[in-house]
Amino acid sequence: MVSADALERYLGRATRFLPSRIRREVRAELHANLYQAMLDARLQGLNEADAWAAAVRESGSAWRLALQLARVHTLGLAPRVLLAGMVLGGAAYAVRAEVHSAPTGQEARP
Repeated sequence: MVSADALERYLGRATRFLPSRIRREVRAELHANLYQAMLDARLQGLNEADAWAAAVRESGSAWRLALQLARVHTLGLAPRVLLAGMVLGGAAYAVRAEVHSAPTGQEARP
């Protein structure tokens, strides 16, 4: 049997690694999926409490789900971070190259 508090804790643990801007939307979608799974279990003859428990059990551990959701919803961040790093690195290299001016005619001769 899954209480409302236990369900809220499960949803919180499953969405813990997501950025706050998408956490609410993903949490609502996950709740809707669990609700649909609960309704499917009810059609199989389970009472509501047992149907919620079956839906959560079918969904898997909150930890595994949190890692999967984080991978899906934050993977796009990695290329942006790498691109920003390359841009900043290139800018730093260009600024450093400008600081060192070319040698004058006297410095070039031994």
